[in-house]
Amino acid sequence: MAEKDNNQLLQLFLTYKGRIFSSALGVVTGILVLCLGWIKALSFAFCVWVGYLVGKRFDSGEELRLPKLRGLFQRRRNY
Repeated sequence: MAEKDNNQLLQLFLTYKGRIFSSALGVVTGILVLCLGWIKALSFAFCVWVGYLVGKRFDSGEELRLPKLRGLFQRRRNY
């Protein structure tokens, strides 16, 4: 019976691995923010929400595009 439960748990993890990992990363980041000050408690919820959304995109196979960030790191040439 325990083996059946383990297989179901493993299947669940493999199906939603991106959401689980990203949400866990958001929770860890949120805990760090909470330790630094309780006023930033909204940051905790924001970190978890962003982690979930990134994981959801990862699970669906969509490409993660960050065009605004990419523009910050490209060198501009004025000729």
